[in-house]
Amino acid sequence: MPGAVYLRGDAVTLRTVEHEDIAFLHEMLNNPALWRGFGAPGPRSEAEIERRFEEQNGGEALLICHDDRPVGRVRLVDIDRDWGNAELTCYVAPDAQRRGFATEACRLVIGYGFDHLPVNRLTARVFESNRASRELAETLGFEHEGRLREHVFHDGTYRDLHQYGLIESDWRAADP
Repeated sequence: MPGAVYLRGDAVTLRTVEHEDIAFLHEMLNNPALWRGFGAPGPRSEAEIERRFEEQNGGEALLICHDDRPVGRVRLVDIDRDWGNAELTCYVAPDAQRRGFATEACRLVIGYGFDHLPVNRLTARVFESNRASRELAETLGFEHEGRLREHVFHDGTYRDLHQYGLIESDWRAADP
């Protein structure tokens, strides 16, 4: 059973990520349908995921659950409390995609970030080939700010990375 409920939406519940979730994280981070889209650096053993658990799942990292079953993870990472910015990351298991879970989870976390953290700007960085994540960023109100050409070597080739940004005032004005 995942950790304590932290945020609740209509279709998803966001819970703290606990040690008993390591097997789920291991499965997701090694799933080719996922790692090819978000740039995991290579295969990760369960022991490696457990070793890096605290740094990867502390703070603003939450497990996305539907019907008490984990379906993904959403995080605010690289939170810079001095400059007021952070990066949004999210993934959902392939069998739970295209059901609105990522959209709802991200909206909950964006609202949390702007309401409770000293954050005024969020970024999202997405591979050019990851059309679903690019569409998600745009659905959430992020603006496309540019393309970093051949920025990341991943899966045997250099890939372009698209940079998106969301400012708190734009988020509030859109009332998503």
